Amino acid sequence: MKTYLRLFRFGWPYRWHFVVALLCMIVLASATSAYVNLLGPALDFLFTGRTSSMQTVARMLPQRFDLAGKLATVDRHQLLAILPFVIFGVALVKGLAYFGQFFLMGVISQRMVADLRRALFNRLVGLPPAFHSRHHSGDLLSRFSTDVQMVQLAVTDAVSTYLRDGITVIVMLANCFLLDWKLSIMVFGAVPLTLFPVVRIAKRMRTSTGDSMASLGLISEIALEALAGIRVVQAFGMERWEQQRFAKANSNLMRFERRITALRAFSSPLMEVMAAAGMAFTIWWVGGKILGGQLDAGKFFSFVAAVLLLYQPVKQLGRVGQLAMIGAASGARVFEILDAESSVRDDGKAELPPFREAIRFEGVGFSYGDRPVLQDLDLTIAKGEVVALVGPSGGGKTTISNLLPRFWDPTSGRITIDGMNVRDATLASLRSQLAIVTQETVLFNDTVRANIAYGRPELSQEEVERAARMAQAHEFISQLPQGYDTRVGERAVLLSGGQRQRIAIARAFLKDAPILVLDEATSALDAESEREVQRALEALMELEGGRHRTTLVIAHRLSTIRHADKIVVLVDGRIAEIGRHDELLDRGGEYARLWRIFEGEARQRGEAA
Repeated sequence: MKTYLRLFRFGWPYRWHFVVALLCMIVLASATSAYVNLLGPALDFLFTGRTSSMQTVARMLPQRFDLAGKLATVDRHQLLAILPFVIFGVALVKGLAYFGQFFLMGVISQRMVADLRRALFNRLVGLPPAFHSRHHSGDLLSRFSTDVQMVQLAVTDAVSTYLRDGITVIVMLANCFLLDWKLSIMVFGAVPLTLFPVVRIAKRMRTSTGDSMASLGLISEIALEALAGIRVVQAFGMERWEQQRFAKANSNLMRFERRITALRAFSSPLMEVMAAAGMAFTIWWVGGKILGGQLDAGKFFSFVAAVLLLYQPVKQLGRVGQLAMIGAASGARVFEILDAESSVRDDGKAELPPFREAIRFEGVGFSYGDRPVLQDLDLTIAKGEVVALVGPSGGGKTTISNLLPRFWDPTSGRITIDGMNVRDATLASLRSQLAIVTQETVLFNDTVRANIAYGRPELSQEEVERAARMAQAHEFISQLPQGYDTRVGERAVLLSGGQRQRIAIARAFLKDAPILVLDEATSALDAESEREVQRALEALMELEGGRHRTTLVIAHRLSTIRHADKIVVLVDGRIAEIGRHDELLDRGGEYARLWRIFEGEARQRGEAA
């Protein structure tokens, strides 16, 4: 119930649609009730001429209407001519009311789910990389597709059915008690006893549905991983292994689905049997009263009609109850993401002014869980400096580049830009002053132009081409089949590594941010591609007048950072050395050791160090 209350908050903007739909449901229930209240007494009067069965209808009308007196003057032949039109009119009103409530509830559910889906996406793109590293993208995508779809079905079908048929049940029960309250008590008195097995089935259904949704998410994870890494799977001959992993997860899902199917299959005949038992008892008990002259036949006909018309909505309520539970389980999975706490809170109120002086890491420490990565780090990067981070793998180089744009936050110490703690600045103003080029280039399945002008479609073709020329990319882009309008494909598989990297650099050129972060931007490239990308990076780092853009470089190949203003050597999360290339070589410390290793590898490749 809590999940549906939260879902209904998404429906608040459409409350007037809901009010009209509710009115249509009331009209629908009233029209259904009209069959019971009018048809039985009218037929009894038509064939027997008695008006005693009209007493129930008379009680619903004002006393001044004098139904019995008016019926005494009515010709039964006239009534026979009018009755079909009355039946048709009631059916027409019922049909229009059904259309109105169905259409309006469908519109409400579509808009609610569209808002829910948008809120889910907005939340996901706002959560930091730390969250996404703990949740598989396959599971997150299943919440977008399967879970959101089940929520829509539940709102469209289950909620509207609960309201429509619930109102109908209430109206028909009221009819039954108005017809004969003693008879109603006898017939419906055992209903509470029948709720016990229904509640038990509902609890088991809810548990099995949650397990099923989780298994479906796991299947999405396995499929997405296998397809994304298809080259590795096939290169290692692991097709059979992946097939077995998928088959196991699929089998678990089938087990949960089979349990849900069994519960659903059992609940329907259970309600059928209980309803039949109630009807059998009604006919037996009431039939004896009719034979004994204690009950009017017209009233009995109306009562049986009311019970029969009551049975269908009650059965519907039982059926959609299962769908409602699936929707609740799916909604809970969606709200799990919406309620996720961000480890990087955008609580800053101040806009970070344009960068003027220096970036400082002051006593910064960071841990991934219980594993410390950085310890008491102090580092200053002055405006216009090119600062390179080098050291063994796992030393904390990439962590520093992730802390500056606040993909993660330090567990101790602080980072300031021009004296302002980056936590006190809004994330938008902080990241607007940073351009990042990483080893893992991310391009979207769109045109080359759209990837360079990412999120800025208003940029002119001249501006895009200028950025591409500065990134050494214009020549190869011009040779593509549609030039700048060529789609790069999923994960940019139609481009080489060097081409992807140069497009990413062109994107950074267009951003023209004062602070540049290069995270091993050339480490995954061959020698020729590296030279092209390195020229593009040098152009990106250069500003007019021979000045440099403030740059933080994480380097794997030491030759690319030998001219840096400052080289910082990190070992086990601590700064071991700081200095220029020649100074550090003269010291003969950790950097000199790394340089000797690099020289040896370069000689083996036949390259100049």
